[in-house]
Amino acid sequence: MTQLCRDEVRKAKVQLELNLARDAKNKKRFYRYVNQKRKDKASITPLMSKTDKLVTMDEEKAEVLHNFFASLFTGKLSSHTSRVDELQDRD
Repeated sequence: MTQLCRDEVRKAKVQLELNLARDAKNKKRFYRYVNQKRKDKASITPLMSKTDKLVTMDEEKAEVLHNFFASLFTGKLSSHTSRVDELQDRD
């Protein structure tokens, strides 16, 4: 029964997308649909900075991630890398 339901939902989705593609005059409806599909609802959890401060603001988290990944490519591994290794060793 659930397989039948899933198949019907898939068919309805395909039909909706075909109708959106065919109705090129209604760009607003098309882009609204596309933007709904593009939105990422997941967020990044709080991160620990180099100074052991918990960061929660998006800009701060971006900076922490930038510094971490930049250190991987410059060969200057941060203390975060060893802390991640330690945590993985515990599991």
